[in-house]
Amino acid sequence: MNVAFEVKDRDVAGRLGRLEVNGRRLKTPALLPVVNPNKPTLKPREISKLGFDGVITNAYIIRKHEHLREQALEEGVHELLGFDGFVMTDSGSFQLAEYGDVEVSNEEIVRFQAKIGSDVGTILDVPTPPDAPRSRVERDLETTLKRAREAVELDEHPPLALTVQGSTYEDLRRLCAEKLAELPAAVYPVGGVVPLLEEYRFVDVVRVVLAAKSSLPPHRPVHLFGCGHPLAIPLAVAMGCDLFDSASYAIYARSDRYMSVLGTLKLEELETFPCSCPVCTRHDPDDVREMGPRERTRVLATHNLYELRRVIETTRQAIVSGELWELAESVCRVHPRAWAGMAELARRGGELERWCPAVKRSVFVCDEVSKGRPELRLYRRRLRDRFGELSGRKVVKGISRPYAEIVEWLEPWELAFADEWLGVVPGELSWSYPCHCLVEPSGDDEGEDRRRGEEGRRR
Repeated sequence: MNVAFEVKDRDVAGRLGRLEVNGRRLKTPALLPVVNPNKPTLKPREISKLGFDGVITNAYIIRKHEHLREQALEEGVHELLGFDGFVMTDSGSFQLAEYGDVEVSNEEIVRFQAKIGSDVGTILDVPTPPDAPRSRVERDLETTLKRAREAVELDEHPPLALTVQGSTYEDLRRLCAEKLAELPAAVYPVGGVVPLLEEYRFVDVVRVVLAAKSSLPPHRPVHLFGCGHPLAIPLAVAMGCDLFDSASYAIYARSDRYMSVLGTLKLEELETFPCSCPVCTRHDPDDVREMGPRERTRVLATHNLYELRRVIETTRQAIVSGELWELAESVCRVHPRAWAGMAELARRGGELERWCPAVKRSVFVCDEVSKGRPELRLYRRRLRDRFGELSGRKVVKGISRPYAEIVEWLEPWELAFADEWLGVVPGELSWSYPCHCLVEPSGDDEGEDRRRGEEGRRR
């Protein structure tokens, strides 16, 4: 299996990386638009021109339709799609979840994906709906694990995506991830979350993703199946997801829905397009409303892909800038349930400490959710575990940073400062990260430029 995953930068648990499989490279975080091999809303070559280096398509549908199957077996899936980039294939698990059965075995679909040249192929895992009885989840989970073991032992298989299942049971998600981590995989997807995303159950999404992430190997990317909404992507990247796939761009377009920074909007309600992509600069809402159904769907789908690309690119830059937490907070504030997911991530910020950089140039704090940031949790833990005795010091309520400057008649090691965000700041740490790098809603801008960037680029 010729697979390499290189991490170039990181923030919170998010990673800027590069996945290389069989010579094809994919920059992560990455969204793989879903392409229907029968009736694509946009052709893969058009998706490529919009800036996407990878797509995902359904090997089960290709195999089921004779004309697609014969062409794929003869020419390969890349030639079938007319796409020379990274192609991942799904196995039919979505159809299994939707309809309860598929006309193929795990071995057959895995071998088929190898024959058509999938860059990454998926096992026929068994997605279990949220809140299912535990006995059913355990049965389905055992089937998924059995099929994963079967797939890796086949003499013919593509680089594999071994999917973590377990419904809404965190312990079963961890168990599944632990067992799959023992097997060689190119990608580890977290499956069965589409119903949670559709119902905006972001708190449960955070719980199941973190449960899986905690036991997956760090040298392979994590894929969140079915996640393709601008509201969810920054939060998911902050949890440690590297890959996403969705047909949302086309599904939304077919029902005249428009993705934006304001959320998902209905075309009929739009006065103007709050976007400057090529679609929105050439058209106004009245133009698009007057189009025929097919053309209107294509135009909206194209815009939706531009919006998803904007989110991915913004998230990548936030990782490099060390501002992924700030981005996730700002995006999640758009919807109360997304904000509840962000609050859940903050409550579990201790689970992110091991992934988060030790030093940044600044840390923005706004409210109680910000107090759960892994950087602040890491500071409090290190202070507790590594710092000496603080008894006997004068404890002062800090007013402005750096605190040591406000009590000139005492030496720093005689002082400790009570801080709303950090808890306690020993005087001699007043100039160190993160104590002097916090940017808080104090209303006082004096010295902000000095505090921000004092340490230089985060490392």
